[in-house]
Amino acid sequence: MPQVTIIIPTFARPELLWRATESVLNQSFQDFEIIIVDDCREQSVENIAASFKESRIRYIRHEKNQGGAAARNTGIKNARGEFIAFLDDDDEWLPNKLKAQMKEFEKTGDEVGFCFTAIEGVNEIKSETSDIPDGVADYYELALKRFKGFLTSSLIVKKKVFEDVGYFDEKFPSHQEADLIIRIAKKYKGLGINEPLVRMNMMNHEQIGTSLSRRIAGREMILQKYFDEYMKYPEIMAKHYFWLAIMYRDNKEKTKAKENFKKAWQTKFNVRFFFHYLIA
Repeated sequence: MPQVTIIIPTFARPELLWRATESVLNQSFQDFEIIIVDDCREQSVENIAASFKESRIRYIRHEKNQGGAAARNTGIKNARGEFIAFLDDDDEWLPNKLKAQMKEFEKTGDEVGFCFTAIEGVNEIKSETSDIPDGVADYYELALKRFKGFLTSSLIVKKKVFEDVGYFDEKFPSHQEADLIIRIAKKYKGLGINEPLVRMNMMNHEQIGTSLSRRIAGREMILQKYFDEYMKYPEIMAKHYFWLAIMYRDNKEKTKAKENFKKAWQTKFNVRFFFHYLIA
């Protein structure tokens, strides 16, 4: 049995899928299997999966489009590995990504449930590197704070953790990974590697990313689901209300924007929040 299962959800992007899959096959750590989950009914990418002529690649196709969360869940349910990693088809891994994470995992015990790395975001103009905490720690507060702090493509999660906390919640229109990490981090410690081992193509994320309305709806669901937890950290809650207000403003929903600017400064007073409320 392979030690690691890598799940690559894809939707009608054969050229990107090729690049992502190749970045996995080029890993210095080779004890893995790849599950490609095709979420597009109209245009199959089975020929791409087959073109690698690699026995470690399995191809699963949904009969109808179900979304990224469902595609990842299909992969988890079919995984044979003890550890499960994810790679979006528009991202790619640097060659030592798996080796670095598995080496660090070997030093830990059952209390550690997941590992993530820093990322390098690139587009045609610039390159940006994220900065994350290094080492084993309680990442629950960080999970509540940073919706985008744990890129799915950087994650490795022990399979038994999914059996404990559940899978990606398919009801969420966005931020499914944030919901999952909050649930995991509440019960398990995490392992951070502050080295950019994942390359995220920001151009593709921007072009085909989730719509603003869906991102707003997903953020609202997170704040509602974990409201009691967030109220233990009023400064974090206030910031989420503030950014939700900004999103509503960008979506031309002025009333909702003003409501959330008000919630922000009432939850934890901040001159900036109050100023935005006054001019909203």
